[in-house]
Amino acid sequence: MKVVTIAMLIVFFALSRQNTLIMAAIYDAGSELSSTTPQATRTPAATPTRLPSPTAQPTPTVDATRLATGKAVYLANYCGVCHTLQAAGTAGVFGPSHEHMGSTAAQRIADPSYKGAARTAAEFIRESIVTPSAYFAPGVVNGRHPMPSYAHLPQADLDALVYFLLQQR
Repeated sequence: MKVVTIAMLIVFFALSRQNTLIMAAIYDAGSELSSTTPQATRTPAATPTRLPSPTAQPTPTVDATRLATGKAVYLANYCGVCHTLQAAGTAGVFGPSHEHMGSTAAQRIADPSYKGAARTAAEFIRESIVTPSAYFAPGVVNGRHPMPSYAHLPQADLDALVYFLLQQR
């Protein structure tokens, strides 16, 4: 008889725990149960989908691993000899600064003198690495120290480097 009593207590506890979890979920979702609905037919309300407000901008998630890989590629290829970038601890003197490169890339595409094929900031950065002669940044002395092409880099390295520079805002 003790075994049956213990088993019944376990079942009762499990059912009451499940009911508590359901009620907590209903409460958290901000739903209220109608007082006219019989207890046996009450079901939890669906959780409403929250839409972002039109003025709120989604916070981009930065992939720390890709960022670190991109920085390592940047440093391994001596980009900082020519380019300044605080995030990489470099202070190059020949090429344009890479500070705010993610934002600057979009501005350069809009420049009337830009004749490259890029349509996005990421495409512009990739093009600048692989085909640097597609666009010369204003005020840069490219004749004496032209940027070499880094088209020889493995695709994964190019992707990481583009990602790293795109995050510089």
